[in-house]
Amino acid sequence: LQPSARPRTNLGPPLDRYVGRASELDALGKYFEAGSRLVTLKGTGGAGKTRFAQRYARSQWEELAGGAWFIDLTEARTPIGLVQATAMALEIPLGGADFDAMVTQVGHAISGRGPLLLVLDNFEQVVDEAAEIVERWLRYAPEVVFLVTSRTLLRVAGESVFHLDPLPVDEAMSLFYDRARAVQP
Repeated sequence: LQPSARPRTNLGPPLDRYVGRASELDALGKYFEAGSRLVTLKGTGGAGKTRFAQRYARSQWEELAGGAWFIDLTEARTPIGLVQATAMALEIPLGGADFDAMVTQVGHAISGRGPLLLVLDNFEQVVDEAAEIVERWLRYAPEVVFLVTSRTLLRVAGESVFHLDPLPVDEAMSLFYDRARAVQP
């Protein structure tokens, strides 16, 4: 595909209304505006990291020439799983069986898309083995920014941490009523 014909996101429209966290979305944006290229969205299980990251990415894809991409790492358990999931989401054909060459290939392909946001969701499953891959991609692709959702930190150079707490009670109640109305109008 020509760069102008290439899709700029793999995120579809939201399936339901997003509730709350407006101030947190603004605060996250300030990390990237200040020059952070790797932000780890850290929180406990069920805090809403995935939906929050998707919401942020949807607000950015039109702003970035390369768009905003969501990489679901739910099934990834190894560094190769990270590389394959990223290649699949970005429609990058992988050639050869050499793992190091595949990491480099994906890094260069990402770099060739210009400024973009990559959301790596559920990274805690591969963090110990795969953090170094993200560090390499940061070097290969200086215009790319990464938003990583994880219960643990990557502990790589340049990592900023954004702590996501559970919803405040009033927003949690609004979310509960919203979802309850959807099930039982």
